[in-house]
Amino acid sequence: TPTRRRGARLSLDVLIPHYRDPSGFKESLASIVAQTWTGDIRVVVVDDGSPAKDFRAVRRSLDAQPLPYELQRNPENRGRPYTRNRLLDAVDSDYVSWLDSDDVWYPDKTSIQFDHLNRLRFAGVDLDNVWVTCHYDWQRDGGRCYQVDQVVDCDQLKELFLGKVLRCYLWTLLAPASTFRTIGRFDEHLPRLQDVDYFIRFVRAGGTLCVPPYRQALCRYNKSDVGRDAHEIRRCNRRVFEKHQRSFEQYGAAFLSNVKYNAETLSARFAKNNHDNLARAYYIGRAFTADPRQAFGLTRRWVGNLLR
Repeated sequence: TPTRRRGARLSLDVLIPHYRDPSGFKESLASIVAQTWTGDIRVVVVDDGSPAKDFRAVRRSLDAQPLPYELQRNPENRGRPYTRNRLLDAVDSDYVSWLDSDDVWYPDKTSIQFDHLNRLRFAGVDLDNVWVTCHYDWQRDGGRCYQVDQVVDCDQLKELFLGKVLRCYLWTLLAPASTFRTIGRFDEHLPRLQDVDYFIRFVRAGGTLCVPPYRQALCRYNKSDVGRDAHEIRRCNRRVFEKHQRSFEQYGAAFLSNVKYNAETLSARFAKNNHDNLARAYYIGRAFTADPRQAFGLTRRWVGNLLR
């Protein structure tokens, strides 16, 4: 039975930022069309200044599928947060989900998440403070695919800072459109990690992340570090820390060292995967400064792997 509100079908806007990836976009779009949920789905796409041939390919994909859509285009490349803000401005449905080009939803994702929202509503939960996330599959550069669970039974703010058991991925979410209006716009000074900042702001404002009571993954993240700037990632991590410094500090000095260590090793990973060995060495050195114990253990594991 379709989820219903006041006798009418619920509506869902699926927000997709696109830049120079028409083949990935086509796969993502197909996964939306394949959803088993029977409410009204509208696809909203903002192209971030892709070349004309890529934009035409996106339009052809949209024209070839059955769902209503809105397609906008930035006249020049403005970056992911600006594009996400344009998507928010275009929302015209009761509920919102996100999907990035090249990532994929499994057919029951929206149906399971809407069922969970119904259970919460019947239990008296205020849905204006809830985001439904989900477990997902992680596939790096076409390699082995494995499931990652979102753990929500925890201090959510603390775990979002750490990014180990609860991660800030918009494409896992389904929520009332009102929750995004409350949090507001994405920080356009964050070309990377704007979703991390957005999740933190949601939880700091009293929001709660929840997951449906099922074990399975509901979507797949096709992960790649190729072409991503390690220095830009570090600058964005620094801005997130500065914006939320008081919240970070409430967890103590050891926690702060751990967060800073994670930021340095993340940039080292991006440098490694883009074959920038000088930058990698620089960030490994900074990781030693942030948390010598963890950095020593990481280096020992790296050396052990090289000697195998």
